[in-house]
Amino acid sequence: MVTFNVTMNVEDLQGKTVLVFLKPGNPQRNYIVHAWQVLTGSAGSTESFEYEPDVTTNVSSVGTDSNNSIESAAVSIMPGELFQAVSPSGLSPILDQAPTSLAEEKLTPYQCGIINKTNPFIQFDSNWFVNARPVVSMPYVDANMTVSFEFEPHFYFMVAAPPMVGQTYIVQNFSDMTRYVMPITATEVDVSVTKEQGLWKFDFLAS
Repeated sequence: MVTFNVTMNVEDLQGKTVLVFLKPGNPQRNYIVHAWQVLTGSAGSTESFEYEPDVTTNVSSVGTDSNNSIESAAVSIMPGELFQAVSPSGLSPILDQAPTSLAEEKLTPYQCGIINKTNPFIQFDSNWFVNARPVVSMPYVDANMTVSFEFEPHFYFMVAAPPMVGQTYIVQNFSDMTRYVMPITATEVDVSVTKEQGLWKFDFLAS
C-alpha cells in the first residue's frame, strides 16, 4: 500500500479541487473516465489517500424504464482473469468466472476482462474500479464482445473545478494533466501543489 499526502501550498485554491486519475491501457475514445480521487482540501492543508492495485468490476444495464440503471454486484478480479456476464432466466446480467482456456484466448496475463454472454442478449456498460473507486466505464458492450482492462501504475493530477455529481471526463483530458510515475519501492509520496505565473504545478517526493 502507498500513501499519498497532498499539500496545498497556495494562499487561495480559488474554489478549485485536486483531481487524480488512473489511465486505462489502450483507452478508446468512447471510454467514460472518472476522477479516481477528488481532494477538496483548503489552502495550506494536507489531504491523504491510499493506493493498492485492487481491481473490481461490475456491469450496468438499462432497466425497463430507460432512466433506471441496474448494476450487477461488483467482483474482485485479478490480471489474467475473465468474467462472463450471463442473464439467467432473462434477468439482469450477473458476473461468473469464465473458463481459464477462454481467458487465455482473449486476454494477456496483464489484462482483466469481461465477455458478454447474456442470452437473451443485453447490452451493458463495463465498469472498472481500483480500491473500490471508479476509474473508467466502457459503454455498449455487445453480444460475445470482450472488453479488457489494465492500467499503468501512473497517477495523473490536475487542478479543476469540483466535479458535479456523476460528472465524467474523456480520454483526451489526460493530455492536460501532470503524470507521476511512482517508484516501485515507494510506500509514501508527498505531493506539493503550487501556482506559479498562473500555472498549477505539482512536485513529488517519494520515500
